[in-house]
Amino acid sequence: MYTLKIQKLRNQVARVDNTLEKVNLLTQAIRIADENQDIEWGYELRLDLISEEIDLAFSTESLPAFAWILQAYDENPERFNEEDFLWQYKWMMAELYDNPAVSREQIEAALGDFEQRLIRNGYGKRAIYNEELSDALAQKDLAAVEVALTNVNALQRDDMSDCEACEMDAEVSATLLQYGYAPAVEKALPLIEGQFTCSHVPLRTAVNLAYEGYKHGYAEQADRMAKLAETEVFKKEKDSAILISAIKLATYFSYTDLGKSKEWIERFLPWADGPENRSMFQLACYVCEAMKNFRADEHFMLELGQQHNLFQGKTSYTASELAGHYRKLAHQLAERFDQRNGNNNFRNQLKAL
Repeated sequence: MYTLKIQKLRNQVARVDNTLEKVNLLTQAIRIADENQDIEWGYELRLDLISEEIDLAFSTESLPAFAWILQAYDENPERFNEEDFLWQYKWMMAELYDNPAVSREQIEAALGDFEQRLIRNGYGKRAIYNEELSDALAQKDLAAVEVALTNVNALQRDDMSDCEACEMDAEVSATLLQYGYAPAVEKALPLIEGQFTCSHVPLRTAVNLAYEGYKHGYAEQADRMAKLAETEVFKKEKDSAILISAIKLATYFSYTDLGKSKEWIERFLPWADGPENRSMFQLACYVCEAMKNFRADEHFMLELGQQHNLFQGKTSYTASELAGHYRKLAHQLAERFDQRNGNNNFRNQLKAL
């Protein structure tokens, strides 16, 4: 019976540690549920898939799975609970912002739909403002950051707000843009001291403060932050969602310890095998910056899968080759995002390099 096959696959998911393998098993189970037109199993399995794929550096299955969930609920509201997927809606909004093929009109429509669902379930708009702040920070748009942060802080927290650690991490990034390094470090103290944590905080905060600390002339403070970041990376060395933080830390090391920078790039860059999105833009910028600190003929040993956008059928790539590849990719993505957003924010980030 097909339900036994689904249950066996779910049991396998519970036994394996590899997140990608979990996603593949859930995809198989979803296929079986769909072939048998079992909407309840299809709904539950897709929620499981989204919750697992959030722990990967790049997601490919979550958006179509979530679109299916929305349709299933809207067509059968008596069979499901809308609150079951509101938290996942936050993640999907981030996915929409990440994708340069998604228009601003589509993003605004999704935000409007999300707002309606939040309000009719008794929640406020703070979760929406969290996403707008995240997008403003990614664009390094100071005016948009100030507006979004004001909107976030004007509303009470509720159960759909980002966790306190993530909200504080976003405020640290905003403070860096608005007021500089020293106030940002002060703002970050509760995170650095471990008073507030989540799956990727304080890692993200420590990496940011190491990188920016070096740039602002706070070498000693930056070194302490880098040591904390290393400790956090080792706690999550199998979690590919740390990819951008790991590459950003490798960029910091390219100024302070070239050997360690090379080691980290060789270790983590093979994970960058996802779609061309906002995270890939950030990664490309960091790799380009790091390569400036190596000799052009420095060789990097990289074991890449065929789906990796750098894959050329070899295992050794020079710093010059890495810089050329990722510079081109960063420019292409900057052009696409700026065209989507109607500004020059991503191209300005490239100029700053």
